[in-house]
Amino acid sequence: MKKLLIVLFLILINLKSFGQDITFEKVALSDSIGLAKQMQELAKDCLKKRDIENLTIEPNDLYKIEILAGNYKASINAIQSLRGNSENLIKVHQRYIQFELFSKAKLKQLQLGISFNEAYQSIFKEYLIGCSDEKAYLAIIFFTTHDAVAQFTHRFRNNHNAISKQFITTEEAINLLKSYFLYHVYTITEPIVFKEINQDNSSRYIIKEELIISSIDGAELSLTTVRKKNSKPMPAILEFTIYADVLSNTNDAILAASKGYVGVVATSRGKRQSSNAIEPYKHEYKDVYAVIDWISKQEWSNAKVGMFGGSYNGFSQWASMKEKVHPALKTIVPSVSVAPGIDAPMGNNIFFNFPYKWIPYVMNNKYLDNAANYDRDRWNNLENTWFSSGKSFNKMDSIDGTPNPVFQEWISHPSYDSYWQNMIPYKDEFSHINIPILSTTGYYDDGQRGAMHYYLEHLKYNPKAEHYLLIGPYDHFGAQFGSSDDLRGYQIDDVARINIKQQLIFEWFDYIMKGKEKPAILKNKVNFQVMGANKWLNKSSLSEMSNDSLTFYLSTNKIDRNYTFINTKPPKSGSVELKANFADRTKMNNADYYPWPIIKDSINLNDGLVFISEKLKNEMIISGSFTGELQITINKKDFDFAVNLYELTPEGKYFHLSNYIGRASYAKNREKRELLTPNRLTTISFDNTSIICKKIAKESQIVIVINVNKNSYGQINYGTGRDVSSESIRDASIPLELKVNARSKIKLPLWFDN
Repeated sequence: MKKLLIVLFLILINLKSFGQDITFEKVALSDSIGLAKQMQELAKDCLKKRDIENLTIEPNDLYKIEILAGNYKASINAIQSLRGNSENLIKVHQRYIQFELFSKAKLKQLQLGISFNEAYQSIFKEYLIGCSDEKAYLAIIFFTTHDAVAQFTHRFRNNHNAISKQFITTEEAINLLKSYFLYHVYTITEPIVFKEINQDNSSRYIIKEELIISSIDGAELSLTTVRKKNSKPMPAILEFTIYADVLSNTNDAILAASKGYVGVVATSRGKRQSSNAIEPYKHEYKDVYAVIDWISKQEWSNAKVGMFGGSYNGFSQWASMKEKVHPALKTIVPSVSVAPGIDAPMGNNIFFNFPYKWIPYVMNNKYLDNAANYDRDRWNNLENTWFSSGKSFNKMDSIDGTPNPVFQEWISHPSYDSYWQNMIPYKDEFSHINIPILSTTGYYDDGQRGAMHYYLEHLKYNPKAEHYLLIGPYDHFGAQFGSSDDLRGYQIDDVARINIKQQLIFEWFDYIMKGKEKPAILKNKVNFQVMGANKWLNKSSLSEMSNDSLTFYLSTNKIDRNYTFINTKPPKSGSVELKANFADRTKMNNADYYPWPIIKDSINLNDGLVFISEKLKNEMIISGSFTGELQITINKKDFDFAVNLYELTPEGKYFHLSNYIGRASYAKNREKRELLTPNRLTTISFDNTSIICKKIAKESQIVIVINVNKNSYGQINYGTGRDVSSESIRDASIPLELKVNARSKIKLPLWFDN
């Protein structure tokens, strides 16, 4: 018996050694030297265990472990074997080049007995000198972080703090080392990289800060210009932005200069060197025109100007053409363009909360208040406090404790009235816009409706306009910069992986202003990617996105707790009922309308009216904007409603396809409110839904959720008929009662290949 106990004890010891096999005694995070030594020993331990126990370290991790262990030659070999021979490219940086140069600098440090900073500075300087202008511009993207290493620092510290034991597994050790590696490398190299890139830019370009006076009304406007030394007059590429930031503004101007243009970035009045007041959206229609006029008269200009930029910077392009198009403006490339009063700060006449925090971000100082913008606790607490308190929407700034006159000014214009109309082209003002235009947006772009407003209005009032549209599986950032392989949990198709900002946009400029070939992806006026089919479709008009349709009627038939669709108009009318108690702040309605992630294991089937189709007998492609016609009866004078569209896949996943949120009283006309008559049957039509193009699998089901909008993300419409911003929980004594008639219908646009 004693021998058996000894054997069992030895087995337990061995099991413990196998599962917790690396000794780890924490070094304080503040002790950078001690921490570096500990990480080096930990890396060596991992490599020893690999050799002794025949463990596998993934190739993408191995070079990091080798670097931390001090095996710099081995790390270079590991990187080069990962890369292979297919990446010996001239215009782009090779994968992992930032880490290869790090190892080379370490070797040089050891060989020459100099500091690492001296070694890395020498290595990186030599590398930059050998880069073309385009490649040198990209160096700042490859060799620096977007947040001064904050994300990598946070990740490493979290991993380090999570370890509370003396022994850790090899897997835990490698995870810790990987997070330390990124934090360590970028913390050391980023300051050197910025310094050397600045010096390199000074050797290539003439970079000037300008303060000009508007020839229209005398406003001061701050500009950055970048041009090649000893260059002849050439076209200029202008970006006009409210996002004043010395580094990013200069980099965008350098991008244009690296492509063979003069780069100009101008900031809104009141920003950077301008002494004027900051007033978002109000003056771009004349300020951008004034900047274009100034550019056209410079000795380095050949009087040809193109514009690009996304979001606010897309808005500014359209604003510049409100009264007339400057003769020097030859083309614009507006991406994910904000249309004030259309999609921000309100969408379909509903004010949302997110623009509230944007105001201090761009108005608190001459540049950007990043601390305010990224203060998540402040904004989350504000939203939650406002929602739980039941106070009116116009009390948001008093709850925040900071007066916000711009917010108050915005919400005093709930209709699309002259206040908003004065900011961008309105109706027939689009008719004089005759220059070529390329618009880009995405299926999951928060600004899609703004971008599409410009596109649709332009072609409505100028049907012969040379206006190209590119739309695909991109969000607000992807559709102005470049695709992300992982779009909120959805892996995009290979053909959708494009670089919009650095490649497509400048191919377009070369086409318009230098007579080169049109970008290959623009095979027709409307170019859209079919998600899940790995192909693009190219049509001459937006209406050609679909060649068929499928209409669902919202029947009263139930399976379990949810309703079904039918494909034919029901012979008799019935209705389904939905109630919303605005006084109850323990529950939100339509809180999950935002598609993040795009693919979910489940959705809340108890929130709203849920309609589910039968399983599809054949695959199909939904392509375009779905439309709806709701026949409703309600006990209020108004309400805000939402319609969310999903694919329920054969695997049981919910794929968020599209959505709509709107105010019923503005459904007919965003410029004029028309209140509902309580308890009278009313038809509400909507078509301003997000465009989507996706292959729907056989055996999938279509799911539509109709809901009342009551959550912490935007206004709450209590239905009194008064200004919604002034309504509060005091107006919530009677719950909303909504009846949706069974003859209501949803129409899906379809595409079938011939």
